[in-house]
Amino acid sequence: MRRNRRYLFGGLCALIVVSWLSGVTISGERVTITGTINEDYQIVANDGRVYIVAEPEKVEGLDEITNKKVRLMGTVEESEGLKIFIITSYEVIGQREVTIVGTVSG
Repeated sequence: MRRNRRYLFGGLCALIVVSWLSGVTISGERVTITGTINEDYQIVANDGRVYIVAEPEKVEGLDEITNKKVRLMGTVEESEGLKIFIITSYEVIGQREVTIVGTVSG
């Protein structure tokens, strides 16, 4: 029994060390970021921070909002000093849809 406890403790210590050395921190908190997304799928926030969009190919309509002012909701993970943003939803700021009824004369 004592031997099993030693193996369990050693395994737990090894798991803690491996997770600490991997450099990955998962916040899990939902955050909102306001800024722009550039052609390299990086979010440049209003405060100057830069985030990398996680799996940009899975974000519907991402190419249409590139270089536009957006409000992004999601979670942030940090890996090897990089901030990675997982987008759950977004909205374009300052863009309103206008419906014209009738004719426009100039």
